[in-house]
Amino acid sequence: MLNPGPSNSFDVVIVGSGPAGSSAALALAREGVRVGILEKESVPRYKTCGGGIVGRARRLLPFSIQEVVEQQCHTAELNLPQDGFHFTTVRSQPIVSMTMREDFDSFLLKSAQSAGASLRTQCRVLEVQQETDRLLLSTSSGPVSAEFVLAADGARSRVAVSSGWSNKPNLIPALEYEVGVSERVLERFRGRARFDFNLVPFGYAWIFPKRNHLSVGVLTTRPGGANLNRCLGKYLTLVDLAPIEKFERHGFVIPICPRKGPLARERVLLTGDAAGLADPVTGEGITYAIRSGQLAAKALLDAELRREEVERLYEASVANEILSELRLGRVLGRLIYGHPAVCRRLFRWQGQRLCEAMTDVLMGDTDYGELLSTPTHYLKLLDRRRKRNPRTEGATQTRST
Repeated sequence: MLNPGPSNSFDVVIVGSGPAGSSAALALAREGVRVGILEKESVPRYKTCGGGIVGRARRLLPFSIQEVVEQQCHTAELNLPQDGFHFTTVRSQPIVSMTMREDFDSFLLKSAQSAGASLRTQCRVLEVQQETDRLLLSTSSGPVSAEFVLAADGARSRVAVSSGWSNKPNLIPALEYEVGVSERVLERFRGRARFDFNLVPFGYAWIFPKRNHLSVGVLTTRPGGANLNRCLGKYLTLVDLAPIEKFERHGFVIPICPRKGPLARERVLLTGDAAGLADPVTGEGITYAIRSGQLAAKALLDAELRREEVERLYEASVANEILSELRLGRVLGRLIYGHPAVCRRLFRWQGQRLCEAMTDVLMGDTDYGELLSTPTHYLKLLDRRRKRNPRTEGATQTRST
């Protein structure tokens, strides 16, 4: 194999130009680190995603994203249609900023390039090899070397596999349609992010309004737990979007469980979906992509590229800021998706409070740790009620089912 020339040698190579990669590149390049971003596609490239940037993700960014926002949703609507439950929350700041992901990702990438990061497109990483004090990447555009590599190349990360991570994160399926509708239909959903539960087994459905169309999707938290094509078809009928002028169909996977073992080793740091960092309740991953990219950059800078210190700092910060939160999110996710009868009772008794609390989580005003530790939290109220009157609880479950 040819040795990489000076123009192919970097302090840090980031594989993938999504939110995790661009956030890390921006922070590093601003401090003078020689950063190379390798992207397998041309940019801007279409990214299958609802494109909703929640408040907690928006807060992490050091600049406004207004120029790539198609609609600001100050209202979130949560429904359990089969049970007749409808809840609405409203905030003065947008709960979800609706974007097209190719525009959002391109915006972040340009910011990183402006700070000094080097970009190579249509550059597919084939293999990562360990050398004494550097890494050598074999790519479709020739060899590239770096002291460190950040894997930001998605849930099926080629870098992770090539670097020795054999296990895959727990991937769940999602299906989305980009739906062209009439102006009359579009107006019905303007400014509102809609979520519908108990329609998809172990999952939910959503409608995100964009400038000239709707993003409509479904997901299930159990692979094989639902026929998503059938679920989405029924959902489209339920919400009555006719006449549908056109639609594009896209399937994708979401990692809702982090990869096992360390997320940094042998000069490779896993970030975002490559690390399996997505919210187990909502499936939202942009927040943790941005934050993990920023934490990776901070570890590299604070440790001044000293390998063992970089890996220690990154592991500690991710465990403290992200993994502990996702662990608690899985507790709530198992309740909501694994026990639909309990979920119905929970919404019947404390539905509005639960929706307000979940909105606060998405806004970044609280987190799952605070939510689950509050003494008066509905989950604890539910637990106490079940212990006090198990016969009544059982009868309620039968009626709800």
